Amino acid sequence: MRKILIVTERRADYSRFKPIIDEIKKDPELDYYLVATGIHLLEEYGKSVDLIKRDKIKVSKVIPMFRRGAPDTGAEMVRATGHFMVEIATVLEKVKPDIVLSGFDIGANFATAVVAAHMNIPTGHVQGGEVSGSIDESLRHATTKFAHFHFPATKEAAQRIVRLGENPKYVFPVGCPSLDALISAREIAPEALKKECGIDVREKFILIIQHTVTTEINDVPEHIRATLDAVKDAGIPALLLYPNNDAGAGAILTAIRGTNIHHVRTLSYGVFANVLKRATMLLGNSSTGIHETATFKIPTVNIGDRQKGRMRPKNVIDVPNNALAIKKAIHTVLYDKAFARRVRTCTNPYGDGKTAARIVKILKEIPLTKELIKKNFVE
Repeated sequence: MRKILIVTERRADYSRFKPIIDEIKKDPELDYYLVATGIHLLEEYGKSVDLIKRDKIKVSKVIPMFRRGAPDTGAEMVRATGHFMVEIATVLEKVKPDIVLSGFDIGANFATAVVAAHMNIPTGHVQGGEVSGSIDESLRHATTKFAHFHFPATKEAAQRIVRLGENPKYVFPVGCPSLDALISAREIAPEALKKECGIDVREKFILIIQHTVTTEINDVPEHIRATLDAVKDAGIPALLLYPNNDAGAGAILTAIRGTNIHHVRTLSYGVFANVLKRATMLLGNSSTGIHETATFKIPTVNIGDRQKGRMRPKNVIDVPNNALAIKKAIHTVLYDKAFARRVRTCTNPYGDGKTAARIVKILKEIPLTKELIKKNFVE
């Protein structure tokens, strides 16, 4: 039996790991060891580790990552990542997994890949090779260089990984696994959703997910004000999901509390899937707007540079952090018939909802040889 160790720090990685874990659970020749850390453990952000357990996924280990009451600064992100790196090394020594499955552009996943590489544990990386702004860009490509095999979402991302010097033999374009969970989510009645998030999903509403851009931290208060001002002028209800706790997040939380916009700290993935599918549009700078909304023909108004460089489906409108520009984009979504037709006919380049099964098949079959972990730059 192969044991796969996985670390989840926040909603973004859990949404992609959950369908993979569900597939692992079905296979008698595979087992998983899940470590929960980061924002999952923070009460002020909804303590989403409880939602993971509600999904009947076993959390094998909890590692606190962030100091209580610590400032939301870049330096504190480094301290948290460094602390986690030390702790996960001890876990890997004890558990001795056959494979570490890392992912994306997230600090704890990066730390895990670094430690696993030093310990000669074969490491797979989910969704490398993409381009974006912020510190995420550096974390993603750095994780690629520590990983031994790769699960990019698109052929374009796969080609970028190969250009980074990775062996094409170990690069497997499989799609984005978060689509698996969204597509398979059980239908929840509108009345039940209203109890969960305080908004009537039978009416038009804007779903807002906006994170800080760590390379523009001084502008975060201005960024969120522009978004909230535009939404207020739009005149339709909105639901705002709390941001990640990256540097500068406190400014977003302060701005939220000063409005009458409905907001929630976190949502179970089943509830989130149902809310997303019923939204009139997704507004903000979350990768959800790039990776997932096209599958459900939901327009995305993508704000600023956080997702800069990522392949866009045709349902995405890009705007700067400017209230007037955001307001115009909202108007386009609501009233432009040509854009509405474009959204209805768009396709999603990030997958078909069958990614997790592809990943698990490779995790089960890939030879765990010395060749796999002895990396050299491939010209």
